[in-house]
Amino acid sequence: MACSINLEVIGKLLCLILLVLQGAILDIYLIEHHDYKSLGFIATDIVVVVIWISVMFMAKRKFLSKLKRMRRKTEKEKTDGRPKRPASDYADEIPYLFIAWLAYVSITLVPEVAVIFKRFADELGDAKVWGQNILKIALCITPMLFLLMVNSHHDARPNSERRVCLDKISAGVTLDLLDSIDILEVLFLDDVELSLPVSLENAIIAFACINFFLPTLALLQLSTIAKGQANSTKAKVLYSVSYICLVNVPLGVIRVLLWVNYSQDVSVFIGKNLIASAIYMFDIYESCRPQQPEQGPTGENHFALEKIDGHQTQCASALPENNASEMLVSTVA
Repeated sequence: MACSINLEVIGKLLCLILLVLQGAILDIYLIEHHDYKSLGFIATDIVVVVIWISVMFMAKRKFLSKLKRMRRKTEKEKTDGRPKRPASDYADEIPYLFIAWLAYVSITLVPEVAVIFKRFADELGDAKVWGQNILKIALCITPMLFLLMVNSHHDARPNSERRVCLDKISAGVTLDLLDSIDILEVLFLDDVELSLPVSLENAIIAFACINFFLPTLALLQLSTIAKGQANSTKAKVLYSVSYICLVNVPLGVIRVLLWVNYSQDVSVFIGKNLIASAIYMFDIYESCRPQQPEQGPTGENHFALEKIDGHQTQCASALPENNASEMLVSTVA
């Protein structure tokens, strides 16, 4: 337990350290190349750090409060002779993380990336200090932040179904974030070397920035899993379609255009675009198959087929007495 707590604290501290480090590096680039008009970005970085700390404390407080209530309920179920459910089965800090990520992306990351790559990215050159390479490393902090954020705020057991879902989604999001950083690299080239039309430059920046927002959907999906509910078919399809239409297809098309029209080397991420699109299309197919997650008796939430039994007693209390009796009898049968 102590080891688990220590790793959690270390993960959260690393999140804050990386957040501050990335903000400081990007601020230096902005002030150095965009004059003192960019000093305002320091204030936005401070606001984001405060929001992250606030969300971490709020998530922890809500988690401990919920865990305490669930433990009391578990003890009562044990006393009544009902099956015991692990107290932490559906408690997690993940449901609040989308607030922190949305603030980080909308207040600092996207505005700073847009200014840098629109105004002076092609002027950085190959300098060892404050050149292109340091900027790339700073941007690569973003996928690291996402992984640390998710893994320091959940308590899913190793090899459990929820842990598999967490790992799958977080790994996919990390690759997509790296994909966006990779596509921005073409904007480091000077206009003399590569004369891109303004529309294509804007498209590259726009789709990269849109991809920075999309992990919010992943965090919302993970928060649903943390509550033991299964996503509705519409939510799963929306998630998959978003990553096909806003990430993999546009970035893949841009890479083909750069290859065919501007003789640029093809990035290995074009393979990732094809594979990821196929995987998401298969997920859509799986989501639309006849066998769907069962809806709870109250009709409010959907639960995975293997989880529905654990929620029958909980939902029965919300139904009229006759309906509740019929539901419990049908479950036993």
